[in-house]
Amino acid sequence: MIHEKFKKLLKKPIWRVWYWIVSLKDKGDEVRFMNYGYSGENPPNLLKEDETERYPLQLYDLLASSVTVEGKHMLEVGCGRGGGSSYISRYFKPKHYSAVDLSGKAISYCKKAYTHDNLTHLQADAQNLPFENASFDVVINVESSHCYPDISEFFNEVYRVLRPGGIFLYTDLRNKGNVEFLKEKLLGMPFEVMKYENITLNVLNALKIDSDRREDLVNRIAPKFMLSTAYVFAGVKDSKTYQLFENGWYEYFFYVLKK
Repeated sequence: MIHEKFKKLLKKPIWRVWYWIVSLKDKGDEVRFMNYGYSGENPPNLLKEDETERYPLQLYDLLASSVTVEGKHMLEVGCGRGGGSSYISRYFKPKHYSAVDLSGKAISYCKKAYTHDNLTHLQADAQNLPFENASFDVVINVESSHCYPDISEFFNEVYRVLRPGGIFLYTDLRNKGNVEFLKEKLLGMPFEVMKYENITLNVLNALKIDSDRREDLVNRIAPKFMLSTAYVFAGVKDSKTYQLFENGWYEYFFYVLKK
């Protein structure tokens, strides 16, 4: 029990350090997405400037295209470097898109990099969101919740800030031992499960296709003493992360939930 509590306490500092390194080293603004990506049928048509990070972007497209978000008030929890918030605000045209992240470095970057009229970034904790009850029509969370110390607090906050009938778009990964635990937590909430899909193979294929780009980026950005760890974070081919997806130990899921 003590060991598990200690691991939970470590999650936030570890991810803050990783964001700090990326913010410090990414002088060319090449890292806008930090998810593992998605490869599937009917890929979206992209502007030239968005093509480089097609596979991480397609994970956002999968979620945003599953419901109608145009003209809606949206919240992204765990926006990271803001590539997804920029993509959805430009391509899907929500009325307003609020994007939050725990990392002050990431939010500072987002505020400078993205100036869309319908987009706002601010620093906030996923487990203590600074919004009134029933503020949003749609909440989206992409490959971020595995970093949260208490997933129940996060789910409670999502439910609180959603309007009645609001939609929660949720995708992330867990190991085999935690997939059922997470499902139980979600089913224990008063959400209606509108869609569930195991997208592990789609994520694995995206990692395979995108591996060379990811490895090149890591080699240029990560300090030498962190290269092996960075390969794992990036999920490059034959890394520990890639192997865990390949052998089925990691499962990547996608939910559409309604309040």
